[in-house]
Amino acid sequence: MKLLTALVAAGLGLAAVVAPSAAAAPTQCQYVARDLPIPSGADRAFAVASSSDDRLVLGSYSAQGNQHAVLWRNGAIHQVLPSPPNTIVSPTGVNKHGVVVGQVAGNGLRAYRQLLGRFFTLYTTPGDHSYATAINDNGDIAGGLMSVSDPAQLTAVVWERDKPEYTVVGDGTAVLVTTDRKVLTDKGILFDLATRTSVDLAATAPFVLDNERIFGWGFGSLPEWNTRGQLVATYDLGVEALGVNSHNTLFGGYGPSPVIPGLWRNGTWTPIQADKLPLTYGYGDVTDDEVLIGNHEGIRGLMTAAQWFCAP
Repeated sequence: MKLLTALVAAGLGLAAVVAPSAAAAPTQCQYVARDLPIPSGADRAFAVASSSDDRLVLGSYSAQGNQHAVLWRNGAIHQVLPSPPNTIVSPTGVNKHGVVVGQVAGNGLRAYRQLLGRFFTLYTTPGDHSYATAINDNGDIAGGLMSVSDPAQLTAVVWERDKPEYTVVGDGTAVLVTTDRKVLTDKGILFDLATRTSVDLAATAPFVLDNERIFGWGFGSLPEWNTRGQLVATYDLGVEALGVNSHNTLFGGYGPSPVIPGLWRNGTWTPIQADKLPLTYGYGDVTDDEVLIGNHEGIRGLMTAAQWFCAP
């Protein structure tokens, strides 16, 4: 743990740390947005997460006074996941096996997981609310506990696969969990479930995990760490990352003022040109064939899920 912490501290002081270059970057194009279809009875839906292989996109929508989850695949509705009666469901994460996690509000707030319509609340101690934020492809679920008597008291936890209870990983909220079972809290503590050791990234949320790469936020310099907690790159002018593909094309917002959507390729940002600009906050991603996924401001300024394709 001391070695990893030292490497991070040393990396933060190196002016020469730069982001990797993109390979075979395509020519800048005009993107065209295609809104993702919405379930019957809904007036809109917005995207909140996608699977590690980008095949599944998770959305949230409202219908008949309730909030529900929807999964899209290849730009079409793959599965509608209705909420249990008399509850409001807020989906937050999905893995490549189609397991959805989030929190359900009914009699209190409880973390849940859902697969093929089967709905399970996660173990929560009496006197606490619980919520889930992310799931890895192994089935480990990151999230947190909130004290019922003191809502400011938050505990970062992970519901490890095949364990009946949860593992405490620190204060605050666990916001992501990697395939190699590292858990990152909103306080910037990277906890290793295998060794029970941690590394301090010296940064705070928001964080984004994509292709097993961890991105932070900043004004003037956006950091990237590997899953060992080592700073490996910085992106000049970057504000917030949304997603990255295997060709090192990073999708995010840069500026610092105003913050605009762009793609980082070959050591520089290129502004996204589109009929409807993707939002630079919340969820977004870029696939290996350079299709963008995210949200734009739709009717009444509400977030609307869409994909962006390069016009021929």
